[in-house]
Amino acid sequence: MARKLILLLCFMGLSNIVGCASTAEQEEAKNNTQIVAIQAEAEHAYKMAMLDQAESLYLQVLNSVPNYAPAWFRLGNIYTRTSRHEAAIEAYMRCLQLEPENQKAWYNISLVRLKQATQVLASAKRQGDGNTPVGRQINALLDALNDLQSNDRSPEPQEAQ
Repeated sequence: MARKLILLLCFMGLSNIVGCASTAEQEEAKNNTQIVAIQAEAEHAYKMAMLDQAESLYLQVLNSVPNYAPAWFRLGNIYTRTSRHEAAIEAYMRCLQLEPENQKAWYNISLVRLKQATQVLASAKRQGDGNTPVGRQINALLDALNDLQSNDRSPEPQEAQ
């Protein structure tokens, strides 16, 4: 009788374990489906230029899947477009840690750095004497960067494929 009771308890325990495993697998599948849906919603918001909403959704995706390089890349683009240059650099760098060969991320970092350099030179021009040798160098470099970024030749951040 005791052996039957022990066997019955073991069987019930195994049933619970198998049931738990199935529940865990179902929960994981449900979470994956939700993440895919959030990613699709983020991509739609991004393409519709609803950048605040897209940012929030991409952050939700990254909360669940922190090593998802395309979301880091998109965040970099959002931060670039909203003039949050340091955040953009950090997002692109995170993307590059995951995908070192991502030339678009490298390119976009260079654009952000050009914008930052232009801002620094504009500040320097306002603060200093433009008639000194250094002042003339600042003006020349600022003019060159402004020309590079002019509307007719302005480089744009690269998009994901």
